[in-house]
Amino acid sequence: MDAAILSSKIFTGNPNRPWAEALGIRGNRIIVVGGNEEIKTGITNDTRVYELPGRLITPGLVDAHCHFLNFGRALKWVDLRNQLSLGACRERIRGAVSDYKPGEWIVGRGWNQHKWDDPTEPTLKDLDDMTPDNPAMMVRACGHCIWINSLALQKAGIDRNTPNPPGGQIDRDPDTGNPNGLLREARKLIEAHIPPPTLEERKEAALRAQEEALRFGLTGVHTCEKLEQWEAFEALEKEGRLKIRVHHLLPPEEMEEASARGILTGYESDYLWFGHVKFFADGSLGAGTALLHEPYSDEPDECGIACMTRDELQEKAELAYGYGKDVAIHAIGDLAVTNSLEAIAGARKACPGARRDRIEHVQLFRFQDLDLFKEMDVVASVQPVFLPTDWQPADKRWGPDRCGNAYAWKTIRNAGIRQQFGSDAPVESISPILGIQAAVTRQGIDGLPPGGWCPNQKLSLEETIEGFTQTAAWTSRKEDVLGSIASGKLADLTVFSQNLFNTPPETWHDISVEMTIVNGEVVYRG
Repeated sequence: MDAAILSSKIFTGNPNRPWAEALGIRGNRIIVVGGNEEIKTGITNDTRVYELPGRLITPGLVDAHCHFLNFGRALKWVDLRNQLSLGACRERIRGAVSDYKPGEWIVGRGWNQHKWDDPTEPTLKDLDDMTPDNPAMMVRACGHCIWINSLALQKAGIDRNTPNPPGGQIDRDPDTGNPNGLLREARKLIEAHIPPPTLEERKEAALRAQEEALRFGLTGVHTCEKLEQWEAFEALEKEGRLKIRVHHLLPPEEMEEASARGILTGYESDYLWFGHVKFFADGSLGAGTALLHEPYSDEPDECGIACMTRDELQEKAELAYGYGKDVAIHAIGDLAVTNSLEAIAGARKACPGARRDRIEHVQLFRFQDLDLFKEMDVVASVQPVFLPTDWQPADKRWGPDRCGNAYAWKTIRNAGIRQQFGSDAPVESISPILGIQAAVTRQGIDGLPPGGWCPNQKLSLEETIEGFTQTAAWTSRKEDVLGSIASGKLADLTVFSQNLFNTPPETWHDISVEMTIVNGEVVYRG
């Protein structure tokens, strides 16, 4: 036995033996789970022994929806998160301008007008005076709307005659018709003109993201990115520096190249593999682009934006199935969820096979669509950490009646639908404890709203841990080796400094991770 953990509280996630006191590890596998005395019989002079009384150990937590390398890049961008006014955001940007040479792009992320004292969205005029010599792009918290300056518009060649891109929108001044500096579902128009990071810069960003994730107890991530991000993870894996498991999703337009490179079938390691083909049905709540069956409560003429039609969604799903892969469809509004489910059903009829498809976010749905969700065994891939930020905008934009089916995780679970949990980092913090707390309390760390938003949708701690472990393993087709603590499984473990089961949920955000173990190796110790 190479390592033994003793005197702890181990939540195994194994229904046959949900709790244990100790475990033993040989190489990268768990070889025994049980009580102290049982494990001690296998200890030798060479065994690393960890006495961990009072701690909680869970199967390794997985963030099942993030943008991992870009999270690492965003750690170096202008940070506009949690700013309570446009003025505060402007001060952050103004303070960063001197760090850039004239002509260099200034990129920031995290502004959210719903948190501001005046929720009026910004325009290019709010950037131009501070950034006369630099093109600038400030990404909204959700990632589905960008705020840019006049120089960025010039670099991209966007003017009053530029048409809206398919599935996107260029906001315009109502008097002049000129672009006003807000683009919705149209980041590509600007990003095409920002110099891409080098491979070394991408690797550095991935390592920054990895350091943060391991510190927060994550042993794996499902990252929704592209081949340029895959290249960085692949390089790190070959160098032996990738210490977190990466389930990589790719967009449909890169399938042909990914196949030619052997990524679809010829490349898979313990740390890196390609999982799903990911594409978009709609936008976001915060940007007003989530696609709804009925209009927004505060905009009676607006139903959101369809990034793809139902038929286009089916076409992309059939493309993925043709490559032998499952699909992950971004769908936040209830009509986007309907379209995604119907597209998957149509694609499965055209291309029969055993599928493990997923719909990302599922923030609003119609109750009648849950039957098709369950019938097809499609995973609801949701982000509990959204709730503290979103409950007030959701009430305002979708209305209290409709919000009975918003972020409705208990309803989804009771319908027999698999749920997995993530953060969507860099949209929100990658720390899973914040998502765990939000799922159980339906509140933010500020304790609001009192009693929790739609408290009938609260999950238990056991149910929440399952969403961060077992379901994520099943979606990755790795449930035989990951997702629970049992003999023969890979030794991926998250060790909390306190037992969450014996601690008030309102205090969980203050509980740290003491140790993160991946593949039998201690990769973080607090």
